[in-house]
Amino acid sequence: MRNRRDSAFTPHPGTPASRIGTRMRGHRPFVVGLAVWAVELVVLAVAVVAFGLLLVHVLVPAGVGRLDFNIAHWFVNRRTPTLNDVTLFVTNLGSTPVVVGIAVLACIALAIAKRWRQVGFMVATMTLEFIVFLTAALLVDRTRPDVPRLDSTPPTSSYPSGHTAASVALWVGLAVVIWSLTRSVVARTIAWILAVAVPLAVGLSRMYRGMHHFTDVAASAVLGSAAVACALIATRSAVAAHEARDGATVSPPQSERPLQRAS
Repeated sequence: MRNRRDSAFTPHPGTPASRIGTRMRGHRPFVVGLAVWAVELVVLAVAVVAFGLLLVHVLVPAGVGRLDFNIAHWFVNRRTPTLNDVTLFVTNLGSTPVVVGIAVLACIALAIAKRWRQVGFMVATMTLEFIVFLTAALLVDRTRPDVPRLDSTPPTSSYPSGHTAASVALWVGLAVVIWSLTRSVVARTIAWILAVAVPLAVGLSRMYRGMHHFTDVAASAVLGSAAVACALIATRSAVAAHEARDGATVSPPQSERPLQRAS
């Protein structure tokens, strides 16, 4: 019987995840999920890199660059000592140590509770986001805004914003996990408020501090969301394969077996 608390990871009949899992039921669920994850990784990386190159070489010269320039200077003109301190705290919420630390603690807690679907989902989400971000940053190599920066410049390029993408992947991923574990309206509401508010604040702080263009942050929000969606499909595909294997190996109950004719 399906666990209702894992409903977010239960594939619905007729969906791509259900069809993939059914067709690959001869393989271990982990292998199915990993195969789907790998395909999604390639597709997402190609899409993000392609958009980045289009942005830098076509859209920016065509006028988007002026939009980014105006927004960057708008933030600079509104800097204050207080906002500098606030945005420093907020931008650190999207830093690698904080994001990785929260993700690891969440996975440890889920593993202790033996919520393996949720663990796999979180690992798939965060690894997808990180690998695609790093690939795009290396291949697109966009320069950062030409304004005074409040943070030291990291070796990666302006596109995409790793802080923003990681924040979206982490907090939206956690909201999906919480949604799957509880029916509490309060808990679910708080989870989704954080899933929207924290990444939004991080993205704004990165622009305020002169570290990223507006288009970098917007594209990164899409990247983080896509990582969550792809990880959800991969997890559901693995679950579908597991359920298909169980259905193929478990014999029907005695009451459902056909009666034999008496000789």
